[in-house]
Amino acid sequence: MEHLNEARNPLHAPPVKVLGERDGVQVELALQWTTAYSEALYSFVNSINTVEGGTHVSGLKAALTRTLSTYARQNNSLKGTNLSGEDIREGLTAVLSVRIPEPQFEGQTKTKLGNSEVKGLVEGITGESLTHFLDENPQVARIVLSKAVEAARARDAARRARELARRKSALEGSNLPGKLADCQETNPDLCELYLVEGDSAGGSAKQGRDRRYQAILPLRGKILNVEKSRFDKMLANNEVRTIISALGCGIGGDYDSSRLRYGRIIIMTDADVDGSHIRTLLLTFFYRQMRDLVENGHLYIAQPPLYRVKRGRRETYLKDEGAMEEFFSAQAARTVKVGCEDGTVIEAESLTGLLELLHIYVRRLHRLEWRYPPALLDAFLTVASQTGEAATREDHAVQAELLMEHLREVSKDVGVQRVGVAEDGRSVEVLVEYRGERRSLHFGSAVLAERTGLADIHRQLTERLKLPVTLRVGNTERAVATLPDLREAILDLAQRGYDLQRYKGLGEMNPDQLWSTTMDPENRILQQVEVDDLQAADEMFTVLMGDAVEPRRDFIQKNALAVRNLDI
Repeated sequence: MEHLNEARNPLHAPPVKVLGERDGVQVELALQWTTAYSEALYSFVNSINTVEGGTHVSGLKAALTRTLSTYARQNNSLKGTNLSGEDIREGLTAVLSVRIPEPQFEGQTKTKLGNSEVKGLVEGITGESLTHFLDENPQVARIVLSKAVEAARARDAARRARELARRKSALEGSNLPGKLADCQETNPDLCELYLVEGDSAGGSAKQGRDRRYQAILPLRGKILNVEKSRFDKMLANNEVRTIISALGCGIGGDYDSSRLRYGRIIIMTDADVDGSHIRTLLLTFFYRQMRDLVENGHLYIAQPPLYRVKRGRRETYLKDEGAMEEFFSAQAARTVKVGCEDGTVIEAESLTGLLELLHIYVRRLHRLEWRYPPALLDAFLTVASQTGEAATREDHAVQAELLMEHLREVSKDVGVQRVGVAEDGRSVEVLVEYRGERRSLHFGSAVLAERTGLADIHRQLTERLKLPVTLRVGNTERAVATLPDLREAILDLAQRGYDLQRYKGLGEMNPDQLWSTTMDPENRILQQVEVDDLQAADEMFTVLMGDAVEPRRDFIQKNALAVRNLDI
């Protein structure tokens, strides 16, 4: 329970613990209310995770509703409000485990308990223990009931908002939002709804779509973060109401999959920070309010291309930077000649394999950029390959001298201020100004051992070619002295004659381009949203989108150095 609520703000501590046994059935239960607006209930029978619930879960819910409602009436805590089970369970995290001699499961998946006698047993044990707890902890009881009363008032406000929306729809003669461009097909299994970021991209999508089965719903701005909002506030958000109205299947407890108007809901946002944020907010909304829609495979994410490469009349669209590098690597293998100092020329077939190794090498160098400047680490690997492993202070002095000479020749970008032997005599110490601060870096056998994979790739590359080399494309020549510069120069020369465009947003595409790259079933790439681990997904939404700041800061600090694409 403490693990599940790490990223939430509990209303009381420690959790309520219930233990009991009756008629051979053992019941173990933990309850803790938090400031969150969603409930998290995990149930088990003989250690089997009953994700579909069953009679034991029904007994728990009945006990919670009856016990807390009775306590509230006896202590005049209702304040004219009627509590429902959903109100009482708002923000509740519960873990229920029962052990039964002869369990009977329903359905094919065997994840729903069917023993009818278990409901009364769980309800009785839970009700008795919870009554004792509330009597002994009146302050906790007041806090929990206060939250339940607030939830009931919010539910009543949400109901009035829904009724108002229905009356308005009846008066207007249609229950579909005005900015929805609907499709002609009426069979939901054949229909698609695109949730598009912005009116500009929405306009292009409306013009480029196939009207028979593709519907477009432009979203203006960012929707509400439903993880931190109560139900009534969520329904007051215009974009959220528009999505609910367009899908037609209801939300939360009112969700009905048979009324879903589209078999595929496709999130189509820009490939930037704002687009990622909007996509995350939408995923949070669907996971919290329409989880069945996600679990049944109706939710997708569009993958628009980041790049367009044009030469003459021929256009090619590339999904991301990896696809762009692969494209130009293939061009380089056909057009770029690599000449070594000894007169040998690397052929196209060898150059393809060389570029693959270079790509891995440079990518690993940049993964270590938080600790070592890539040019400096590459230079040290080059020196270490020439001198071998240094064992004495004299060996390190030789490495330091060679490293300084090498850096003078190949790199003017690294702000090296001093290179020498460290005080302990076991490594080369480099004083460098990097990313606005002065740092002392140590290079020695420990670094080589730690980066064995990098050193091995460096060895394979230097065996294939001796730097410096000369690159030729037509009448153009370029001399290169380091491995990172070699890869960059080859890709740069391969791009000559091509017009390379990076799309900052979907609105930059013409309708026909958006159709052919992102919406045409023959060419598009869709990523289906799946939930492999409900508990992990629940924790991640709570950490990233919830009220508690500390868990989010810890997550960012823990994973900051693993970020590969940071758009700032």
